[in-house]
Order: sequence, then C-alpha cells, then structure tokens
Amino acid sequence: FANLLHTKTKKLTRVYTQNIDGLTSAVHLPTNKIVPVHGTIDEASCETCGKSMDFNAFCDQVEMKIKDIYNPQTNSNNNEKNYDG
Repeated sequence: FANLLHTKTKKLTRVYTQNIDGLTSAVHLPTNKIVPVHGTIDEASCETCGKSMDFNAFCDQVEMKIKDIYNPQTNSNNNEKNYDG
C-alpha cells in the first residue's frame, strides 16, 4: 500500500514502522520516507571506534571468524564444524 501511495499518487509523507528487521526497506521506498521508531538492524557499529558496516556483512564476518569452544579442531580459518554427535 505504501509503495503504491508513493509511486502512483506521490502523496506518501512518511511510514512509521516498528520493524527492526529492515523489512520496510524491501518495498523500495526512499529511506527519507521511512521512520524506524525502534531503530533498525541494517547496520552494526563497533563499540570502540564507532565504524559501521552492513549488518549482513557483519553476520558473515562473525560466521567466518567464530571459534567453536566445544571443538578444539575448529578455528577462525575453518568454517566446517566436526561434531561427533
């Protein structure tokens, strides 16, 4: 509905959303029209330096670098987990 209101009538002023998952951006509205009331998870920021990065890229980095504390054979260079169970 919001996308049609924006593209067909040009009368869309704002979309206030409580979604933090970025679902609202999937409808391809201009970001200046979307007001995320509770914030979003589109970006992750470093608590030390404040540098931000795309949330999906952040998740990819975590998956690549995470260490499995229950399996000493797994390290940050090895994504495959070798579970016996």
